[in-house]
Amino acid sequence: MTVSDSLTLAGGSDDKSLHGDLSVTTISDLLQFLAASSRSGAIRVMRDPENDEGMIYFAKGEILSARAGEKTGLDGIAALLDWKQGTFYYLPGIAPLETTIGLPVQHAILEAIVRLDNRGGDSVHNYASASEEGSTSMEQTTRESTDVMNDLLTIPGIDAVVVVGRDGFVIESAGSSARINIDELGASLAHAINGIEEMGSELNISCYQDMFIEYGRAVIMCRPVGDAVAAIVTPDASRLGIIRHKTKKLFQELGLSF
Repeated sequence: MTVSDSLTLAGGSDDKSLHGDLSVTTISDLLQFLAASSRSGAIRVMRDPENDEGMIYFAKGEILSARAGEKTGLDGIAALLDWKQGTFYYLPGIAPLETTIGLPVQHAILEAIVRLDNRGGDSVHNYASASEEGSTSMEQTTRESTDVMNDLLTIPGIDAVVVVGRDGFVIESAGSSARINIDELGASLAHAINGIEEMGSELNISCYQDMFIEYGRAVIMCRPVGDAVAAIVTPDASRLGIIRHKTKKLFQELGLSF
């Protein structure tokens, strides 16, 4: 089911009647749908059964402000992403009194998901179907790296996965991408990451944890796995927040093999 399938236009095509149910549409998908439709205004969210209320203000593909109860800004977005049941209403042409976020929709969602993840929130899994969640579950015992990489490929939005040694040679890869030569990607990533780690050492700061390389809508996301580096290729940056959350444990498991 797409976002547009789950929206209801009660009484005609007037934007003011645009509403839906959080049980079939997530706040994340709703925001991306409205941003892609070049809409501006606010989303009013009513949470069930607590009857809490939240608001999200957006314009020109950016989230301007958010509130969920007493929480505001990115904390407000994070709280709203954690709401499992309720209804939402799109209110066109409404602007916030002040801007507390001012980030592109996908970046704001990513930051909010990171905050949820740091707090141990588990409802981020609502943004994928039950079958998607099952496909990314980890075994309690150590698995072969090939199995873990195949699980990464089941996450919607990931085209290819590659594990690269610090010497630039590809150790293992899965999937395919018509946009990128895997061998050239390996050499380039090793060179870039070695430089980043050298810079971190000179600045006396911790080793890098993530690196994102964005080309238009396509993104390469890299993480250290053991003594190597793993990278995923996604053609759709709008799913980056969900991908980052759902790959975290699988990357940790992959690190046991390298």
